[in-house]
Amino acid sequence: MRTSGARSRGADLILRGGRVWAGLPDDDAGPEPSAVAIADGSVLGLGDDAAIDRWRDPGTRVIDVGGRRIVPGLIDSHLHALRAGHSYLDEVDWTEVDTLAQALASIRAAAATRRADEWIAVLGGWHPAQFRDESRMPTPAELTEASPANPVFVHPLYGYEDHAVLNGPALRALGWTGSCPDPDGGVLERDADGSPNGVVRGLALYQRIAKAASDPDLPRAVASTRAFLERLAALGLTGVVDAGGLGMSPDRYRAVRNLWREGMLPIRVRMNVGPVTRGNERAEVERWQEMLDPALGDDLLAVLGLGEVVHFGCHDWEGLDPFEIDEDSFSEFVATLKETARRRWPVTVHGILEPSVGRILDAFELVAAETPLDGLRWNLCHAELISRHDLERVRRLGLGLAVQGRLSQKVSVVAERWGEQAVRRMLPMGDMLELGIPVGAGTDGTRAASYNPWQSLWFLVSGRSRSGGPERDERNRLDRAHALDAYTRGSAWFSFEDDRRGLLRPGAAADIAVLSADYFAIPEDAIPALTSELTIVAGRIVHRSPVFAELPIQTHARRPSPAPWGGGGQPRHTVLRLQNSRMPAAASSRPYPELFTPPNGSSG
Repeated sequence: MRTSGARSRGADLILRGGRVWAGLPDDDAGPEPSAVAIADGSVLGLGDDAAIDRWRDPGTRVIDVGGRRIVPGLIDSHLHALRAGHSYLDEVDWTEVDTLAQALASIRAAAATRRADEWIAVLGGWHPAQFRDESRMPTPAELTEASPANPVFVHPLYGYEDHAVLNGPALRALGWTGSCPDPDGGVLERDADGSPNGVVRGLALYQRIAKAASDPDLPRAVASTRAFLERLAALGLTGVVDAGGLGMSPDRYRAVRNLWREGMLPIRVRMNVGPVTRGNERAEVERWQEMLDPALGDDLLAVLGLGEVVHFGCHDWEGLDPFEIDEDSFSEFVATLKETARRRWPVTVHGILEPSVGRILDAFELVAAETPLDGLRWNLCHAELISRHDLERVRRLGLGLAVQGRLSQKVSVVAERWGEQAVRRMLPMGDMLELGIPVGAGTDGTRAASYNPWQSLWFLVSGRSRSGGPERDERNRLDRAHALDAYTRGSAWFSFEDDRRGLLRPGAAADIAVLSADYFAIPEDAIPALTSELTIVAGRIVHRSPVFAELPIQTHARRPSPAPWGGGGQPRHTVLRLQNSRMPAAASSRPYPELFTPPNGSSG
């Protein structure tokens, strides 16, 4: 049995009767445990049921999980969770819809409950390949039949034939009728008479329509963000590294801060921030860095760093079109990174195509020549087409890689652009592991991919796509244990928490998922259907399925009011600044935490 030592009282919670995967084996792994004891938000001990009973006292809640698989809670290393959460309740979620008929029925159901002028939007995260009856987009006419009064906007994940669909009421609501010109940022497909037919193209146009379709006030955004994070908890996620994204200006973070203050934040969130205005990137990054420091927050909600956008001129989007970083953009990018390194901020940078990744690494090397990157955990996200040469540069620089299963639904699309051989080699996991590069897994949900972590895990393990197309080479796949390690402890590396999160050891955070089936035993193609029957964050139950319906959902302690000043000129709340015991001495003027753990050891 593994324990954290003697205690004066028993466990707060014991999970027993299960099969515990504590993480990749270590030197003292021993037999597979069946039980976990939890106290004060941390793992107290693991062992067989009889051994763990030593921690039981009259105040201990004991849950028999009925032979189910227990794993560390999943952490998505790259998910646009706060952007998705902002409008989640106002959208129709097609992530798990498996027929076109069901998809259209969901539009009819939404129309039956909304005012005639209220939009219905389906905003990414799905692909027509998931439809078993007809693998295609709905037509504008079908959307109009399903919702003759409500405007409807449907777009799949980015990169699917590069188009979205509007119904008739939506075209009229936007004024796109008759011989109207194409709006800025996009193209309207037209009938023979020149009238828009409902098929639209262009990323900037999608953003414009999405804002028209849903622009919730703060209370709605708070409720919506909570609903989305609870949805993630139901899939076994206990934390995310939020990737910021288009439109994520400071006001868009108010909803998650409110949840945190109210004690309603179900999972841990680490936030990356970045610019939102093309041409003003450097100034916007400077403003973020003047307002914030890394690790501002606590163990539930904290600022992490900068990214994934640092400069739009160095951002190759979905990697489906040729892209070149011009010299002016590169110079601005380098200048921003140099200041970011001087301030000791972690950075994640988007890069997909081999030329883009190479140029980004050129910039990192220029920065490292002046300011060591040691201890900052800078990283690249995506990196599907990274070369062996550039992987060796990643290792020399001490970078990590945040990889995703974001292409698990559109390999057939990217194969047409990149070629079959590139697709077979993409995400060269064998080289990454051989070189010892830190790797964290995620989805890149929700506009570009499904937010379902099990779909990403299936892609990393199987090498196959739901859209067909060539399979990734066997060397570039992971076995199930290494894939799950990348989705747990591997993702915790990016927030300096890999010795406390993403693994089940005495003293580690009690972030746990009890799965609906045994991930290690089910057929490969059953992996995407996995969910969590019971999800625990910091020892608190944040999700339970009907199997455990009798268990109460537990909230965390409320955070202080945002009111800035009280009587006598004293602050009425404090902001936690966390210390980093491992930060090199030369960087100690801008401390960064190794663990997002309050000084008193509380885990919220």
